Amino acid sequence: MYRHQLRALVELGRFESFLAAATTFNAVAARLELPVYRLWVTVFGDLNEVWAETDFESLDEHWRRFRAAHEDPSFQGAFVELCSHFVPGSAHDSVSELVPL
Repeated sequence: MYRHQLRALVELGRFESFLAAATTFNAVAARLELPVYRLWVTVFGDLNEVWAETDFESLDEHWRRFRAAHEDPSFQGAFVELCSHFVPGSAHDSVSELVPL
């Protein structure tokens, strides 16, 4: 299993707008057969820090689905709108692999 995770800081005063953009992003993603992202917010730590994450069965599945989604203008628009609420330079995108113990 692979987990795609995005961490960013939302600009002050824009959190409600960010939540609306995240809801729209998830709706577009689901329409394009991407999994819905779970959204977490830091309780203690950096102000307005958010974590979005979802899981994929394989790295190939992740790349295939995202390549296809990025060809759709509605996905590109939803992604740009989502990211427009971030503090510039604060976004970190990663894919992690589950290590069975």
